[in-house]
Amino acid sequence: MKSLNDGAASTQDEARPAARDLAQYAGAYRLSTKHSQMFWLWQASMAHALLLDQDGDRVHEDHGGLNGRQLAEGARAMARNYALLIAEAPARNEQELAQKIEIYETMSFLPGEMDRSRTASMVELAMHFDGVDLGIELRKKPYKASSGGVQ
Repeated sequence: MKSLNDGAASTQDEARPAARDLAQYAGAYRLSTKHSQMFWLWQASMAHALLLDQDGDRVHEDHGGLNGRQLAEGARAMARNYALLIAEAPARNEQELAQKIEIYETMSFLPGEMDRSRTASMVELAMHFDGVDLGIELRKKPYKASSGGVQ
């Protein structure tokens, strides 16, 4: 154990963030200030999940032998992470609120998504708080499900 601060307090060097930790935190901070970039990353992850699902039986040897369905679930998990990062920060304007609404609507209508994750519900809660903060009243319209799948 090394003493730091001229012996005023001692701590282990292992507790200090390493360069890789600092790089990760710097990247997370930069991304957190770029709402539109995170939204694009969410859209791309969701699109990739849908495309990978279409060829779900294909084995991707170059990615650990995972099949398309497994990689699609990984893409959905990544999309959920971006959705939560977007939901966490208060919307600063109507455009950011509209993006949260799009995330909620897209995710909540995906077959099985509400059973796999609570992310869409958390985004919904955040968008309602944002609506109040921005002076915008959000209301749900009745939705009549059809037998055709995703609308």
